[in-house]
Amino acid sequence: MEFDLTRLRHISAIYRLRSFSRAAEELNITQPALSRSVATFEQRCGLRIFDRGRGGAVPTAVGEAVIQEMERVLRSVHDLKQNLGLYRSGEVGRIAFGVGPMVASLILPRVSQQLLRARPGLRVVTSIHPAEQLLQQLLDDDIEMIFANSWRLGATADIVVTSIGSIRMGVVVRAGHPLASRKQVSLDDLRNYPTASAVESTEAGLPASSGGFVCDNYHILRETVLGTDCTWLAAPDLLTEDLRAGRLCQLEVIDLGPLNNELSMIRRKGRTTSPVAEVVIAAVRDICNLDDDVHHRSARTT
Repeated sequence: MEFDLTRLRHISAIYRLRSFSRAAEELNITQPALSRSVATFEQRCGLRIFDRGRGGAVPTAVGEAVIQEMERVLRSVHDLKQNLGLYRSGEVGRIAFGVGPMVASLILPRVSQQLLRARPGLRVVTSIHPAEQLLQQLLDDDIEMIFANSWRLGATADIVVTSIGSIRMGVVVRAGHPLASRKQVSLDDLRNYPTASAVESTEAGLPASSGGFVCDNYHILRETVLGTDCTWLAAPDLLTEDLRAGRLCQLEVIDLGPLNNELSMIRRKGRTTSPVAEVVIAAVRDICNLDDDVHHRSARTT
């Protein structure tokens, strides 16, 4: 038997007020219409829910049990309506997404803080790897999107890549490095030293005739660079404290020019973006736009 929620609410109001007339007034319907609604319910379920008398509407013994079950249903419906609104607005829910190593170190702490301060009901799950390693998780729907550099992905029909911002890059070495005291260096100078990089590819880092260290953890890369003669193509914004304190220094490479690492959002084609994902995307865009504004202001004042 199908239940009409309106009839359940009618019965609930009568039970609470112990009166057909007061319930009808509260529900803004006529008393005959309310009586017909309850009579229809009683007929369909084959049970008498209320006894009517001078004392008003009194639930029968079986009616009391039925109404208690009914109240639980109505509370669940109320909770569902509330939760649907929260899901729709991105206030609650679970979001899983992938992040490239450099992007994770640079913006993920700020993204998580912004999200959880404003929306403590969210459950945020992240996976940190280079984009090409995260791709299978995306295609398996284990994660909803990836924020990373997409240049190693190549042409893939199943994904959509959208530019979401850029990260300023520079060549960084430890204080005391043989090149640190020079005002300018060249790519040929850099070839004499090992490189530190998040991925194993000369395209992603700096050319080197010697060795190198590959690790997708930027904190470990930092410690390695601080203790060796590695050169590191990194994001200066990630290393602000070290640069200010003189632990690291940024080289001016005359034949390298300004470098920006394009930050992409990678999603599976044909998938609807969840409301929670929209919230995450907005947070990432806000942070990228804020960083761009800071860079532009710094460029004008230097």
